[in-house]
Amino acid sequence: MPFIAANGLLILIPSALYLSFKAQTEVFDMGFYTIQKLELIAGAVNITLLGLNMRDGMRMKGKLRRRPV
Repeated sequence: MPFIAANGLLILIPSALYLSFKAQTEVFDMGFYTIQKLELIAGAVNITLLGLNMRDGMRMKGKLRRRPV
C-alpha cells in the first residue's frame, strides 16, 4: 500500500497536472508524450497492485477461496 500511495502522489498527480497544462496550451511535444506514457504505465501498475491487494483482503476475510493446485 505505501508503494501505491507513493506512486499516486509522486508520479500520477504531477503527471496529470503537467499534461493538463500542456494540453491547455496545445503543446504536444515529445515531453508530453513521454510523460503520458509514464503516467499510463504507473496507472497500470497501481490498478494491478490495488486488484492484488483486494484479492488478498478477500482471501483473508474468507470471502474468496484459494484455487486447488
